[in-house]
Amino acid sequence: MKISAKHCPKNMQIVLLSAVVLFGAALRFWDLGQWSFWRDEVFTVLDAQRFSLDTSPINPIPYLAVKLSIVLASTSEWGSRFIPCLVGILSIPIIFGLGRTLFNWRVGLLAGAFVAFSSWHLFWTQNARSSYILTFLFAALTAWFFYLSLKRDSTFLTVAALFSCLCLILSHLLSAVIVPALGVYAVLCLLEKSNRKRWLNLILFFLPFALPLFMLAHPHIRGYLFSGWGRNEWQRSPLYIVLTLVQGVSIPVAVTALFAAVSKPFDRSTRFLVCYAGVPLCLFLVASQFQNVAGYYLFWTTPAYFILAAVACDSVWKTFVKASTPQSGAICHPDNHNLCRGSALCLPFLLPSLLIMVLLAQDYLYFNLENGGRPKWREAFEVIRSEMQSTDKVVLSQPEMGVYYLPELAVVDIDGLLRDAAGFEAQWQASDKGRLWFLVDVANFNVFDANQNVRKWIRERGHLVETLPVFSRARDRTIHIYLLE
Repeated sequence: MKISAKHCPKNMQIVLLSAVVLFGAALRFWDLGQWSFWRDEVFTVLDAQRFSLDTSPINPIPYLAVKLSIVLASTSEWGSRFIPCLVGILSIPIIFGLGRTLFNWRVGLLAGAFVAFSSWHLFWTQNARSSYILTFLFAALTAWFFYLSLKRDSTFLTVAALFSCLCLILSHLLSAVIVPALGVYAVLCLLEKSNRKRWLNLILFFLPFALPLFMLAHPHIRGYLFSGWGRNEWQRSPLYIVLTLVQGVSIPVAVTALFAAVSKPFDRSTRFLVCYAGVPLCLFLVASQFQNVAGYYLFWTTPAYFILAAVACDSVWKTFVKASTPQSGAICHPDNHNLCRGSALCLPFLLPSLLIMVLLAQDYLYFNLENGGRPKWREAFEVIRSEMQSTDKVVLSQPEMGVYYLPELAVVDIDGLLRDAAGFEAQWQASDKGRLWFLVDVANFNVFDANQNVRKWIRERGHLVETLPVFSRARDRTIHIYLLE
């Protein structure tokens, strides 16, 4: 039995894809403004409001997106996340197109469904920190155009891939590691077939990325790239990076994707996906020994995992359809043919159903137990606002949170307490012991206050007003509210 697109007319493919996109859109708009901003979202919103050509950061596209979102909607959580939400929804049919181009429409549809149901994709879609959902979109477009440009030796598609890749890098600088990934795949293609036009197209694509390498000779450029918190402070090890990816796409999807990659290593499309996801991962694992890199910086490589998982599901489907066909030499006894055919109709759906159920279970946790993967910052400031006095001050590990949520009160950076607790206390006593509010965000304090000296100082001098517990993405994101008076 020949498996082809004719068994599912194009109109039916459109209907099925539309259903997946609509379900994904409903999930992404659900509670879009319910969740409080988290730290990086506030940074992005404040920077986007101040954004101009004169103050443009090295990755301007996310700030432009949020600035446009604020103009169209508002500076609220819902308004700031509106454009990123649309970008996330748009990425679902893009993954369908990439999967269909690499394999077939079934793989594209399943991969799109996995993206639509993914809680990790959902989190970054419902996020004013839009750089990651933008990299997901632009990386998928870059991969799609680049693969087709080599397949067809098309200069137009090469230019489209180059433009998408530039947008990708302008969304997040470290996503430039897609360039060596595409370079590895290009070399493999040149070994299979080499002609003048293909060489010219590859030079057209890679030359703009080769020239900036000479800028590394400048000490200020090197200093910018290699500055930052450092790996040890945040304990972002190779194991952390791998676990972040596996947890993000879910263990069943990661295992299924790995199985597909291993079972079809010589397939051209599979090699492309392995280069797309594997080369950046290897580079990050090496870089983590020298520089602060996080696993979620590789979020844009997750389309490869979803598509490979869909490939495994499609392989199972083909196997059982073939086994259920009498002309195939039939593994079933004629007396049991109806039973065998019934099993063939059910078993192919078990693997994708299992993967989708796992993803939906994570969505349930995301909405009902994990508070959207965010600490309850807004709720914490509402507690303070209900009891504050005009002379109060609020002490924060991230002062920008107070600037956004509680501009009425003076904000004090906790760095002073970290550097010199005695001096901080002396200054407090000299100011007639004015009331101080402390918001202890556990996830952040666990990094810079690992020995809990600062928290001990706060507990000994103040009293606990309220605790706002949240546990999500394997981390304690609880916020404790203390008042010193």
